[in-house]
Amino acid sequence: MNALSASAHAFDDTHLETVVHPTATVAASLLAAAERRELATGSRMHPISGKQLLDALILGIEIQIRLGTALLAPPAQGQLGWYASGIAGGVSAAAASSRIMGLSSERACWAMGLAANQASGFRQTHGSMCTSFVPAHAARCGLQAAVLAERGFTASEKSLEGKNGYFDVFAIRANPAAAIASLGEQWYVQDNTFKPYPCGIVIHPVLDACLAFAANSPVDIHSIEKIVIEVNPLCLILCDRPEPENSQLAQVSVQHWAAAALARGRAGLAEGDDNCVNDPAVVSLRRKVSPKPNLSLTRDAAKLTIETKDGKRIKEQVIHCLGSAERPMTDDQLSTKFLDQAGTVLNRREAELLLAKCWSLENHASFSEIFSARVSH
Repeated sequence: MNALSASAHAFDDTHLETVVHPTATVAASLLAAAERRELATGSRMHPISGKQLLDALILGIEIQIRLGTALLAPPAQGQLGWYASGIAGGVSAAAASSRIMGLSSERACWAMGLAANQASGFRQTHGSMCTSFVPAHAARCGLQAAVLAERGFTASEKSLEGKNGYFDVFAIRANPAAAIASLGEQWYVQDNTFKPYPCGIVIHPVLDACLAFAANSPVDIHSIEKIVIEVNPLCLILCDRPEPENSQLAQVSVQHWAAAALARGRAGLAEGDDNCVNDPAVVSLRRKVSPKPNLSLTRDAAKLTIETKDGKRIKEQVIHCLGSAERPMTDDQLSTKFLDQAGTVLNRREAELLLAKCWSLENHASFSEIFSARVSH
């Protein structure tokens, strides 16, 4: 349920090169595994510290990104039809759960093999509740795999790299060496990024351009004749949906978000809901969006050209969007993002208290001091 919730608004972290969303699957299974262990051993006698939790979390995220790299990043040739978070999420969740449960290397290997055998999820179902179900299912599979391995349920020790194993099945041509390259020296987790906008990450450079136009241009939106957006081809492979019927489909519609940002000058949760999807002003602008693939643009770049009814052409260009590895969100921006979301279910004081505890996680003797708190209304 935590993984489902973390993925529900497409607001989850992303490794752009592979488009895996690591934390939802890893953290959800890890929190359950940690709670299970504390209940089994007695939390006062054997608490799991914040540092231990972070250790396992970083391990799981690192493994997920490395698996995604081995399957999808050149020179590997991946299959974009697979939903990467569903394919790599369960294996990394199993690894993180195994770490926090204290499993031996042999049993952790079994857990990863068991999770690999349950990997699934394909992109045709994007724009439905499957968008968040797939990572949630992966988290469940990862935790279940660790529990089975703990009790002696085995898997092939070459489940990943063996003939007809994980790498063979989930890539047209895998690059298994990438999964262990510079292991312990180079940390792929540092390339993981956080989203400023609740939609597919390949849409974000378009949003930066549209928001810049909305903030700086005196042009009235009713005078707009045409909206030309140039993007990396992957954006259109994943998010070319000119007429989304609901908020789920809008999450992966570059046309919707371009129109919403221009019409409202914002790109938050409200711009992704059904009211915005059906807003006549947004619908009108959406039908004027003309997306074009541009091979010269990186995944975090975009070009915007607005053509007005009186013949004006106004241009915006984004080299690296907000939230990219080259232009990451600041701590203050992350805190604001957290409070905006937490504020939908907590009062301000509760949200700020929880935020402070999260920022100081490594200093807590027991993770349950934070995550087992009950909120009263």
